[in-house]
Amino acid sequence: MHSPYLLKNIDLVGQRIKNALDKNELVTISGDPDMDGVTSLVILYKYLSNFTDRLHYVCNERSKGHMIGSLIQSIPDETKLFIALDSSSNDTESMKYLTEKGIDCLIIDHHTITNANSFAIIVNPQQDDCGYPNKNACGGLLTFKLCQVLDDLMETSYSYELSDLPGFSLMADMMLMMEMENRYYAKLSLKGLRHEGLKQLFKGMKKDLNNLTATDFLYGVSPAITAATRVDNIKLAIDFLMCDKETPELKEYIKELIKLNEYRKVVQAEALERHKDNISDDDKVAIIYDPSIGKGMNGLVGQELSKKFNRPAIVLGDGDDKNTYAGSFRGLEDFSMLDLLEKCRAIEHTGGHPGAGGLSIKKENLQELKDELNNRLSSFVPDDTLYYDLEFSVNEIDERFINYITEFYRYSGNGFKPGMFLIKDLFISDRKPLGKSNNTVKIDCGKLQLMKFKVDIEYYNKVPVFTDIEAIGSLNMNIWTEYKPKFKVTKTCQLFIEDYREVIKQ
Repeated sequence: MHSPYLLKNIDLVGQRIKNALDKNELVTISGDPDMDGVTSLVILYKYLSNFTDRLHYVCNERSKGHMIGSLIQSIPDETKLFIALDSSSNDTESMKYLTEKGIDCLIIDHHTITNANSFAIIVNPQQDDCGYPNKNACGGLLTFKLCQVLDDLMETSYSYELSDLPGFSLMADMMLMMEMENRYYAKLSLKGLRHEGLKQLFKGMKKDLNNLTATDFLYGVSPAITAATRVDNIKLAIDFLMCDKETPELKEYIKELIKLNEYRKVVQAEALERHKDNISDDDKVAIIYDPSIGKGMNGLVGQELSKKFNRPAIVLGDGDDKNTYAGSFRGLEDFSMLDLLEKCRAIEHTGGHPGAGGLSIKKENLQELKDELNNRLSSFVPDDTLYYDLEFSVNEIDERFINYITEFYRYSGNGFKPGMFLIKDLFISDRKPLGKSNNTVKIDCGKLQLMKFKVDIEYYNKVPVFTDIEAIGSLNMNIWTEYKPKFKVTKTCQLFIEDYREVIKQ
Protein backbone atom coordinates (compact mmCIF):
# COMPACT_ATOMS: atom_id res chain seq x y z
CA MET A 1 0.00 0.00 0.00
CA HIS A 2 1.15 3.51 -0.79
CA SER A 3 0.64 6.42 1.57
CA PRO A 4 -2.41 8.50 0.60
CA TYR A 5 -0.35 11.63 1.33
CA LEU A 6 1.60 11.02 -1.87
CA LEU A 7 -1.53 12.11 -3.74
CA LYS A 8 -1.35 15.74 -4.79
CA ASN A 9 -3.95 17.91 -2.98
CA ILE A 10 -5.20 15.07 -0.75
CA ASP A 11 -4.48 17.08 2.39
CA LEU A 12 -6.35 20.13 1.00
CA VAL A 13 -9.35 18.00 0.07
CA GLY A 14 -9.38 16.30 3.45
CA GLN A 15 -9.20 19.61 5.31
CA ARG A 16 -12.03 21.12 3.24
CA ILE A 17 -14.28 18.15 4.01
CA LYS A 18 -13.42 18.36 7.72
CA ASN A 19 -14.36 22.04 7.68
CA ALA A 20 -17.69 21.17 6.10
CA LEU A 21 -18.33 18.61 8.82
CA ASP A 22 -17.33 21.05 11.56
CA LYS A 23 -19.69 23.73 10.17
CA ASN A 24 -22.53 21.26 9.46
CA GLU A 25 -22.58 22.28 5.79
CA LEU A 26 -24.63 20.38 3.23
CA VAL A 27 -22.31 18.14 1.19
CA THR A 28 -23.46 16.82 -2.20
CA ILE A 29 -21.66 13.88 -3.81
CA SER A 30 -21.82 12.60 -7.38
CA GLY A 31 -20.43 9.37 -8.86
CA ASP A 32 -19.84 8.22 -12.40
CA PRO A 33 -22.60 5.88 -13.69
CA ASP A 34 -20.56 2.66 -13.62
CA MET A 35 -19.42 0.14 -11.01
CA ASP A 36 -16.36 2.19 -10.03
CA GLY A 37 -18.31 5.44 -9.76
CA VAL A 38 -21.18 3.93 -7.79
CA THR A 39 -18.78 2.17 -5.42
CA SER A 40 -16.86 5.42 -4.94
CA LEU A 41 -20.08 7.22 -4.06
CA VAL A 42 -21.13 4.54 -1.58
CA ILE A 43 -17.70 4.49 0.10
CA LEU A 44 -17.67 8.23 0.72
CA TYR A 45 -21.38 8.47 1.60
CA LYS A 46 -21.08 5.62 4.11
CA TYR A 47 -17.94 7.09 5.59
CA LEU A 48 -19.28 10.64 6.00
CA SER A 49 -22.54 9.29 7.47
CA ASN A 50 -20.53 8.53 10.60
CA PHE A 51 -20.23 12.29 11.18
CA THR A 52 -23.25 14.00 9.61
CA ASP A 53 -26.68 13.54 8.08
CA ARG A 54 -26.23 16.68 5.98
CA LEU A 55 -25.47 14.56 2.93
CA HIS A 56 -27.02 14.40 -0.52
CA TYR A 57 -26.05 12.56 -3.68
CA VAL A 58 -26.82 13.02 -7.37
CA CYS A 59 -25.99 10.70 -10.26
CA ASN A 60 -26.37 10.71 -14.01
CA GLU A 61 -28.16 7.86 -15.62
CA ARG A 62 -25.78 6.22 -18.04
CA SER A 63 -27.70 7.42 -21.10
CA LYS A 64 -26.99 11.00 -20.03
CA GLY A 65 -23.24 10.47 -20.25
CA HIS A 66 -20.33 10.89 -17.85
CA MET A 67 -20.19 14.68 -17.53
CA ILE A 68 -22.09 16.34 -14.69
CA GLY A 69 -23.58 19.21 -16.70
CA SER A 70 -27.05 17.64 -16.70
CA LEU A 71 -26.84 17.14 -12.91
CA ILE A 72 -26.29 20.77 -11.98
CA GLN A 73 -29.96 21.65 -11.60
CA SER A 74 -30.50 18.72 -9.20
CA ILE A 75 -27.81 19.93 -6.78
CA PRO A 76 -29.60 21.54 -3.80
CA ASP A 77 -29.15 25.32 -3.57
CA GLU A 78 -28.02 25.07 0.06
CA THR A 79 -25.06 22.89 -0.93
CA LYS A 80 -21.74 24.38 0.20
CA LEU A 81 -19.44 21.56 -0.91
CA PHE A 82 -19.73 19.44 -4.05
CA ILE A 83 -17.57 16.31 -4.49
CA ALA A 84 -17.32 14.61 -7.88
CA LEU A 85 -16.04 11.03 -7.75
CA ASP A 86 -14.53 9.01 -10.63
CA SER A 87 -15.16 11.81 -13.14
CA SER A 88 -15.01 15.52 -13.97
CA SER A 89 -11.27 16.28 -14.07
CA ASN A 90 -11.87 17.97 -17.43
CA ASP A 91 -15.37 19.33 -16.71
CA THR A 92 -14.28 22.95 -16.40
CA GLU A 93 -17.58 24.61 -17.32
CA SER A 94 -19.65 22.76 -14.73
CA MET A 95 -17.13 23.47 -11.97
CA LYS A 96 -17.00 27.13 -12.96
CA TYR A 97 -20.79 27.36 -12.80
CA LEU A 98 -20.95 25.78 -9.33
CA THR A 99 -18.08 27.91 -8.03
CA GLU A 100 -19.84 31.07 -9.18
CA LYS A 101 -22.88 29.91 -7.19
CA GLY A 102 -20.72 29.81 -4.07
CA ILE A 103 -20.20 26.04 -4.01
CA ASP A 104 -16.69 24.72 -3.40
CA CYS A 105 -15.80 21.83 -5.71
CA LEU A 106 -13.60 18.80 -5.09
CA ILE A 107 -12.75 16.13 -7.65
CA ILE A 108 -11.46 12.60 -6.94
CA ASP A 109 -10.67 11.02 -10.29
CA HIS A 110 -8.24 8.80 -12.17
CA HIS A 111 -9.01 9.51 -15.82
CA THR A 112 -6.63 11.21 -18.25
CA ILE A 113 -6.46 14.99 -17.84
CA THR A 114 -6.75 16.88 -21.11
CA ASN A 115 -7.21 20.46 -19.93
CA ALA A 116 -6.59 22.70 -16.93
CA ASN A 117 -9.39 23.06 -14.40
CA SER A 118 -8.84 25.84 -11.89
CA PHE A 119 -12.36 25.71 -10.46
CA ALA A 120 -11.88 22.65 -8.27
CA ILE A 121 -9.31 21.03 -6.02
CA ILE A 122 -8.38 17.85 -7.86
CA VAL A 123 -6.97 14.57 -6.59
CA ASN A 124 -5.90 12.57 -9.62
CA PRO A 125 -2.68 10.53 -9.96
CA GLN A 126 -2.60 11.45 -13.66
CA GLN A 127 -1.63 15.04 -12.79
CA ASP A 128 1.87 15.73 -14.08
CA ASP A 129 3.30 16.63 -10.68
CA CYS A 130 1.50 13.99 -8.62
CA GLY A 131 3.96 11.66 -6.90
CA TYR A 132 1.56 8.79 -6.23
CA PRO A 133 3.29 5.67 -7.63
CA ASN A 134 0.14 3.76 -8.60
CA LYS A 135 -1.01 5.38 -11.84
CA ASN A 136 -3.45 2.49 -12.26
CA ALA A 137 -5.58 3.42 -9.26
CA CYS A 138 -9.34 3.76 -9.78
CA GLY A 139 -11.99 6.07 -8.35
CA GLY A 140 -12.98 3.66 -5.57
CA LEU A 141 -9.40 3.19 -4.38
CA LEU A 142 -8.71 6.94 -4.38
CA THR A 143 -11.93 7.61 -2.50
CA PHE A 144 -10.89 5.05 0.10
CA LYS A 145 -7.49 6.77 0.38
CA LEU A 146 -9.34 10.02 1.07
CA CYS A 147 -11.26 8.28 3.87
CA GLN A 148 -7.94 7.21 5.40
CA VAL A 149 -6.82 10.86 5.44
CA LEU A 150 -10.13 11.89 7.01
CA ASP A 151 -9.60 9.23 9.69
CA ASP A 152 -6.32 10.93 10.57
CA LEU A 153 -8.00 14.35 10.71
CA MET A 154 -11.00 13.12 12.72
CA GLU A 155 -8.96 10.71 14.90
CA THR A 156 -11.18 7.78 13.91
CA SER A 157 -10.79 4.45 12.07
CA TYR A 158 -14.04 4.18 10.11
CA SER A 159 -12.28 3.60 6.77
CA TYR A 160 -11.39 0.07 7.85
CA GLU A 161 -15.07 -0.90 7.69
CA LEU A 162 -15.02 -0.09 3.94
CA SER A 163 -11.71 -1.73 3.03
CA ASP A 164 -13.37 -4.64 1.19
CA LEU A 165 -14.87 -2.35 -1.48
CA PRO A 166 -11.92 -0.69 -3.34
CA GLY A 167 -10.71 -4.01 -4.78
CA PHE A 168 -14.05 -4.55 -6.50
CA SER A 169 -13.78 -1.08 -8.04
CA LEU A 170 -10.30 -1.88 -9.32
CA MET A 171 -11.36 -5.16 -10.89
CA ALA A 172 -14.58 -3.80 -12.41
CA ASP A 173 -12.79 -0.84 -13.97
CA MET A 174 -10.15 -3.18 -15.45
CA MET A 175 -7.23 -1.56 -13.67
CA LEU A 176 -3.86 -3.26 -14.05
CA MET A 177 -3.57 -6.37 -11.89
CA MET A 178 0.21 -6.44 -12.24
CA GLU A 179 0.18 -3.38 -9.95
CA MET A 180 0.96 -4.78 -6.50
CA GLU A 181 -1.20 -2.31 -4.60
CA ASN A 182 -4.16 -3.25 -6.81
CA ARG A 183 -3.54 -6.94 -6.17
CA TYR A 184 -3.46 -6.29 -2.43
CA TYR A 185 -6.86 -4.56 -2.47
CA ALA A 186 -8.30 -7.26 -4.73
CA LYS A 187 -7.24 -9.75 -2.05
CA LEU A 188 -8.96 -7.69 0.66
CA SER A 189 -12.17 -7.82 -1.40
CA LEU A 190 -12.17 -11.52 -2.23
CA LYS A 191 -10.62 -12.93 0.96
CA GLY A 192 -11.98 -10.38 3.42
CA LEU A 193 -15.50 -9.71 2.09
CA ARG A 194 -17.76 -8.29 4.80
CA HIS A 195 -20.36 -6.46 2.68
CA GLU A 196 -23.61 -8.39 3.25
CA GLY A 197 -25.23 -7.40 -0.05
CA LEU A 198 -22.28 -8.59 -2.09
CA LYS A 199 -22.12 -11.81 -0.07
CA GLN A 200 -25.76 -12.55 -0.84
CA LEU A 201 -25.36 -11.70 -4.53
CA PHE A 202 -22.35 -14.03 -4.83
CA LYS A 203 -24.40 -16.77 -3.13
CA GLY A 204 -27.36 -16.05 -5.44
CA MET A 205 -25.02 -16.73 -8.36
CA LYS A 206 -23.90 -20.05 -6.81
CA LYS A 207 -20.40 -18.86 -5.88
CA ASP A 208 -18.43 -20.29 -2.97
CA LEU A 209 -17.87 -17.45 -0.49
CA ASN A 210 -14.86 -19.24 0.94
CA ASN A 211 -13.16 -19.53 -2.44
CA LEU A 212 -14.01 -16.37 -4.42
CA THR A 213 -11.92 -15.45 -7.45
CA ALA A 214 -11.69 -12.36 -9.63
CA THR A 215 -13.42 -14.36 -12.36
CA ASP A 216 -16.42 -14.97 -10.06
CA PHE A 217 -16.74 -11.22 -9.70
CA LEU A 218 -15.92 -10.10 -13.25
CA TYR A 219 -18.24 -12.59 -14.97
CA GLY A 220 -21.02 -12.65 -12.40
CA VAL A 221 -21.51 -10.02 -9.72
CA SER A 222 -19.96 -7.04 -11.50
CA PRO A 223 -22.06 -7.37 -14.70
CA ALA A 224 -25.19 -7.79 -12.58
CA ILE A 225 -24.63 -4.54 -10.68
CA THR A 226 -23.55 -2.71 -13.82
CA ALA A 227 -26.64 -4.04 -15.64
CA ALA A 228 -28.74 -1.72 -13.46
CA THR A 229 -26.75 1.32 -14.58
CA ARG A 230 -26.95 0.20 -18.21
CA VAL A 231 -30.77 0.29 -18.18
CA ASP A 232 -30.83 3.70 -16.47
CA ASN A 233 -31.65 2.36 -13.02
CA ILE A 234 -28.60 3.63 -11.18
CA LYS A 235 -30.62 4.00 -7.98
CA LEU A 236 -30.94 0.22 -7.79
CA ALA A 237 -27.16 -0.20 -7.98
CA ILE A 238 -26.63 2.47 -5.30
CA ASP A 239 -29.37 1.14 -3.01
CA PHE A 240 -27.90 -2.36 -3.28
CA LEU A 241 -24.33 -1.30 -2.48
CA MET A 242 -25.61 0.71 0.49
CA CYS A 243 -26.74 -2.64 1.96
CA ASP A 244 -23.55 -3.60 3.78
CA LYS A 245 -25.78 -5.08 6.50
CA GLU A 246 -28.86 -7.30 6.20
CA THR A 247 -31.97 -5.24 5.29
CA PRO A 248 -35.58 -6.17 4.44
CA GLU A 249 -35.09 -4.89 0.88
CA LEU A 250 -31.90 -6.80 0.11
CA LYS A 251 -33.50 -9.97 -1.32
CA GLU A 252 -35.60 -7.91 -3.72
CA TYR A 253 -32.56 -5.92 -4.87
CA ILE A 254 -30.67 -9.15 -5.59
CA LYS A 255 -33.61 -10.66 -7.44
CA GLU A 256 -33.87 -7.57 -9.66
CA LEU A 257 -30.11 -7.42 -10.34
CA ILE A 258 -30.03 -11.06 -11.44
CA LYS A 259 -33.06 -10.45 -13.66
CA LEU A 260 -31.41 -7.43 -15.29
CA ASN A 261 -28.22 -9.41 -15.80
CA GLU A 262 -30.15 -12.06 -17.73
CA TYR A 263 -31.72 -9.31 -19.83
CA ARG A 264 -28.26 -7.90 -20.49
CA LYS A 265 -27.10 -11.28 -21.80
CA VAL A 266 -30.07 -11.49 -24.18
CA VAL A 267 -29.43 -7.99 -25.56
CA GLN A 268 -25.77 -8.83 -26.20
CA ALA A 269 -26.56 -12.16 -27.87
CA GLU A 270 -29.31 -10.76 -30.09
CA ALA A 271 -27.23 -7.76 -31.20
CA LEU A 272 -24.28 -9.98 -32.09
CA GLU A 273 -26.56 -12.29 -34.09
CA ARG A 274 -28.04 -9.32 -35.99
CA HIS A 275 -24.70 -7.83 -36.96
CA LYS A 276 -22.27 -10.73 -37.25
CA ASP A 277 -22.71 -10.87 -41.04
CA ASN A 278 -22.36 -7.10 -41.50
CA ILE A 279 -18.67 -6.82 -40.63
CA SER A 280 -16.39 -6.61 -43.63
CA ASP A 281 -13.14 -8.55 -43.53
CA ASP A 282 -11.47 -5.49 -45.09
CA ASP A 283 -12.31 -3.20 -42.17
CA LYS A 284 -9.66 -3.00 -39.46
CA VAL A 285 -12.28 -1.85 -36.94
CA ALA A 286 -15.73 -3.45 -36.65
CA ILE A 287 -18.18 -0.52 -36.77
CA ILE A 288 -21.97 -0.83 -36.52
CA TYR A 289 -24.88 1.58 -36.08
CA ASP A 290 -27.86 0.28 -34.11
CA PRO A 291 -29.88 2.72 -31.96
CA SER A 292 -32.06 -0.15 -30.68
CA ILE A 293 -29.21 -1.49 -28.53
CA GLY A 294 -29.31 1.50 -26.17
CA LYS A 295 -26.51 3.70 -24.90
CA GLY A 296 -25.95 1.61 -21.80
CA MET A 297 -25.41 -1.59 -23.77
CA ASN A 298 -23.24 -0.25 -26.62
CA GLY A 299 -19.97 -1.04 -24.87
CA LEU A 300 -20.97 -4.62 -24.08
CA VAL A 301 -21.95 -5.30 -27.68
CA GLY A 302 -18.68 -3.69 -28.79
CA GLN A 303 -16.85 -6.09 -26.49
CA GLU A 304 -18.64 -9.07 -28.07
CA LEU A 305 -17.86 -7.85 -31.59
CA SER A 306 -14.22 -7.26 -30.73
CA LYS A 307 -13.87 -10.77 -29.32
CA LYS A 308 -15.65 -12.46 -32.23
CA PHE A 309 -13.78 -10.61 -35.00
CA ASN A 310 -10.42 -10.17 -33.21
CA ARG A 311 -10.25 -6.44 -33.89
CA PRO A 312 -11.31 -3.17 -32.23
CA ALA A 313 -15.03 -2.39 -32.35
CA ILE A 314 -17.24 0.70 -32.32
CA VAL A 315 -20.99 0.54 -31.64
CA LEU A 316 -22.92 3.71 -32.48
CA GLY A 317 -26.39 4.96 -31.73
CA ASP A 318 -28.05 8.35 -32.06
CA GLY A 319 -26.27 11.33 -30.53
CA ASP A 320 -27.55 14.42 -28.76
CA ASP A 321 -28.72 15.96 -32.02
CA LYS A 322 -30.02 14.63 -35.32
CA ASN A 323 -26.67 15.17 -37.05
CA THR A 324 -24.56 13.16 -34.60
CA TYR A 325 -23.79 9.54 -33.79
CA ALA A 326 -22.61 8.63 -30.28
CA GLY A 327 -21.49 5.33 -28.87
CA SER A 328 -18.76 3.22 -27.33
CA PHE A 329 -15.50 1.66 -28.44
CA ARG A 330 -13.58 -1.41 -27.34
CA GLY A 331 -9.93 -1.94 -28.25
CA LEU A 332 -7.19 -4.54 -28.03
CA GLU A 333 -4.27 -4.89 -25.63
CA ASP A 334 -1.73 -4.26 -28.40
CA PHE A 335 -2.36 -0.50 -28.56
CA SER A 336 -4.47 2.29 -27.08
CA MET A 337 -7.71 2.68 -29.02
CA LEU A 338 -8.32 5.93 -27.13
CA ASP A 339 -5.05 7.43 -28.38
CA LEU A 340 -5.85 6.28 -31.91
CA LEU A 341 -9.31 7.89 -31.92
CA GLU A 342 -7.95 11.13 -30.52
CA LYS A 343 -5.77 11.39 -33.63
CA CYS A 344 -8.67 10.90 -36.05
CA ARG A 345 -9.91 14.10 -37.68
CA ALA A 346 -13.46 12.73 -38.06
CA ILE A 347 -13.96 12.32 -34.29
CA GLU A 348 -15.89 15.06 -32.49
CA HIS A 349 -15.21 13.82 -28.96
CA THR A 350 -13.74 10.76 -27.26
CA GLY A 351 -12.78 9.82 -23.73
CA GLY A 352 -12.43 6.98 -21.25
CA HIS A 353 -9.70 4.35 -20.91
CA PRO A 354 -7.15 3.09 -23.49
CA GLY A 355 -9.21 0.00 -24.27
CA ALA A 356 -12.75 1.16 -23.54
CA GLY A 357 -14.58 4.45 -23.75
CA GLY A 358 -17.04 6.63 -25.60
CA LEU A 359 -17.06 8.77 -28.73
CA SER A 360 -19.22 11.01 -30.87
CA ILE A 361 -19.05 11.79 -34.58
CA LYS A 362 -20.97 13.76 -37.18
CA LYS A 363 -23.07 11.40 -39.29
CA GLU A 364 -21.59 12.81 -42.48
CA ASN A 365 -18.09 11.85 -41.27
CA LEU A 366 -18.69 8.15 -40.60
CA GLN A 367 -17.17 6.93 -43.85
CA GLU A 368 -14.23 9.28 -43.34
CA LEU A 369 -13.65 7.68 -39.91
CA LYS A 370 -13.73 4.18 -41.41
CA ASP A 371 -11.23 5.18 -44.10
CA GLU A 372 -8.97 6.90 -41.60
CA LEU A 373 -8.95 3.93 -39.22
CA ASN A 374 -8.21 1.55 -42.09
CA ASN A 375 -5.29 3.74 -43.15
CA ARG A 376 -3.86 4.17 -39.66
CA LEU A 377 -4.18 0.42 -39.00
CA SER A 378 -3.06 -0.68 -42.46
CA SER A 379 -0.42 -3.02 -41.04
CA PHE A 380 -2.78 -4.53 -38.44
CA VAL A 381 -3.82 -8.13 -39.11
CA PRO A 382 -6.64 -9.59 -36.96
CA ASP A 383 -5.23 -12.57 -35.08
CA ASP A 384 -7.56 -15.46 -34.23
CA THR A 385 -4.74 -17.59 -32.82
CA LEU A 386 -5.51 -19.16 -29.46
CA TYR A 387 -2.64 -18.91 -26.98
CA TYR A 388 -2.21 -21.06 -23.90
CA ASP A 389 0.19 -21.15 -20.96
CA LEU A 390 0.79 -24.86 -20.39
CA GLU A 391 -0.43 -28.21 -21.64
CA PHE A 392 -1.51 -31.25 -19.64
CA SER A 393 -2.99 -34.67 -20.16
CA VAL A 394 -6.50 -35.03 -18.75
CA ASN A 395 -5.05 -37.78 -16.55
CA GLU A 396 -3.11 -35.11 -14.62
CA ILE A 397 -6.23 -33.11 -13.77
CA ASP A 398 -7.93 -33.54 -10.40
CA GLU A 399 -9.48 -31.36 -7.68
CA ARG A 400 -6.17 -30.72 -5.93
CA PHE A 401 -4.51 -29.62 -9.17
CA ILE A 402 -7.38 -27.26 -10.10
CA ASN A 403 -7.39 -25.72 -6.62
CA TYR A 404 -3.65 -25.03 -6.96
CA ILE A 405 -4.20 -23.35 -10.35
CA THR A 406 -7.16 -21.37 -8.98
CA GLU A 407 -5.09 -19.95 -6.13
CA PHE A 408 -2.32 -18.84 -8.49
CA TYR A 409 -4.78 -16.98 -10.75
CA ARG A 410 -7.18 -15.81 -8.02
CA TYR A 411 -6.45 -12.09 -8.50
CA SER A 412 -6.60 -11.96 -12.28
CA GLY A 413 -7.68 -9.16 -14.58
CA ASN A 414 -6.06 -6.58 -16.82
CA GLY A 415 -2.43 -7.60 -17.42
CA PHE A 416 -2.77 -10.84 -15.43
CA LYS A 417 -5.31 -13.01 -17.21
CA PRO A 418 -6.64 -16.34 -15.93
CA GLY A 419 -4.51 -19.27 -17.08
CA MET A 420 -5.34 -20.93 -20.39
CA PHE A 421 -4.39 -24.58 -20.78
CA LEU A 422 -4.28 -27.13 -23.56
CA ILE A 423 -5.77 -30.39 -22.27
CA LYS A 424 -4.96 -33.53 -24.23
CA ASP A 425 -6.21 -37.14 -24.29
CA LEU A 426 -9.89 -36.15 -24.08
CA PHE A 427 -12.63 -38.47 -25.34
CA ILE A 428 -16.17 -37.14 -25.83
CA SER A 429 -18.77 -39.57 -24.48
CA ASP A 430 -21.80 -37.28 -24.54
CA ARG A 431 -23.01 -33.71 -25.05
CA LYS A 432 -25.96 -31.74 -23.70
CA PRO A 433 -27.43 -28.24 -24.23
CA LEU A 434 -28.03 -26.21 -21.05
CA GLY A 435 -29.67 -22.93 -20.06
CA LYS A 436 -33.06 -21.38 -20.74
CA SER A 437 -31.99 -20.56 -24.29
CA ASN A 438 -29.90 -23.70 -24.80
CA ASN A 439 -26.90 -21.42 -25.36
CA THR A 440 -24.51 -23.45 -23.20
CA VAL A 441 -23.10 -26.82 -24.18
CA LYS A 442 -21.85 -29.40 -21.67
CA ILE A 443 -19.42 -31.93 -23.18
CA ASP A 444 -18.71 -35.02 -21.08
CA CYS A 445 -15.11 -36.26 -21.26
CA GLY A 446 -14.91 -38.70 -18.37
CA LYS A 447 -13.31 -37.09 -15.33
CA LEU A 448 -13.35 -33.64 -16.96
CA GLN A 449 -16.49 -31.79 -18.02
CA LEU A 450 -16.11 -29.27 -20.86
CA MET A 451 -18.35 -26.18 -20.86
CA LYS A 452 -18.86 -23.79 -23.76
CA PHE A 453 -20.94 -20.63 -23.24
CA LYS A 454 -22.73 -18.25 -25.62
CA VAL A 455 -23.22 -20.70 -28.46
CA ASP A 456 -26.11 -21.66 -30.75
CA ILE A 457 -27.71 -24.95 -31.73
CA GLU A 458 -25.43 -25.12 -34.78
CA TYR A 459 -22.39 -25.28 -32.50
CA TYR A 460 -24.04 -28.01 -30.43
CA ASN A 461 -24.85 -30.13 -33.48
CA LYS A 462 -21.22 -30.00 -34.63
CA VAL A 463 -19.79 -31.37 -31.38
CA PRO A 464 -18.63 -34.92 -32.26
CA VAL A 465 -19.54 -37.76 -29.91
CA PHE A 466 -17.25 -40.79 -29.33
CA THR A 467 -14.32 -38.79 -30.64
CA ASP A 468 -10.81 -38.02 -29.39
CA ILE A 469 -10.14 -34.28 -28.99
CA GLU A 470 -7.88 -31.76 -27.30
CA ALA A 471 -9.20 -28.44 -26.00
CA ILE A 472 -8.01 -25.04 -24.78
CA GLY A 473 -9.68 -23.33 -21.84
CA SER A 474 -9.58 -22.37 -18.17
CA LEU A 475 -9.90 -24.89 -15.33
CA ASN A 476 -12.61 -24.67 -12.71
CA MET A 477 -14.18 -26.72 -9.89
CA ASN A 478 -17.97 -26.84 -9.90
CA ILE A 479 -19.24 -27.53 -6.38
CA TRP A 480 -22.94 -28.22 -6.09
CA THR A 481 -24.74 -28.69 -2.75
CA GLU A 482 -28.06 -30.52 -2.54
CA TYR A 483 -30.12 -30.34 0.64
CA LYS A 484 -33.08 -32.54 -0.38
CA PRO A 485 -33.87 -35.38 -0.21
CA LYS A 486 -30.61 -35.55 1.73
CA PHE A 487 -27.51 -33.40 2.09
CA LYS A 488 -25.02 -34.08 -0.68
CA VAL A 489 -22.01 -32.20 -2.09
CA THR A 490 -21.07 -32.89 -5.72
CA LYS A 491 -17.72 -31.76 -7.11
CA THR A 492 -16.95 -31.72 -10.84
CA CYS A 493 -13.71 -30.83 -12.61
CA GLN A 494 -14.50 -28.45 -15.48
CA LEU A 495 -12.76 -26.82 -18.42
CA PHE A 496 -14.40 -23.63 -19.73
CA ILE A 497 -13.32 -24.04 -23.33
CA GLU A 498 -12.37 -21.50 -25.95
CA ASP A 499 -12.14 -24.14 -28.67
CA TYR A 500 -11.38 -27.79 -29.35
CA ARG A 501 -10.07 -29.85 -32.25
CA GLU A 502 -10.40 -33.48 -33.21
CA VAL A 503 -7.34 -35.70 -32.90
CA ILE A 504 -6.71 -38.45 -35.38
CA LYS A 505 -4.78 -41.17 -33.59
CA GLN A 506 -2.22 -43.13 -35.59
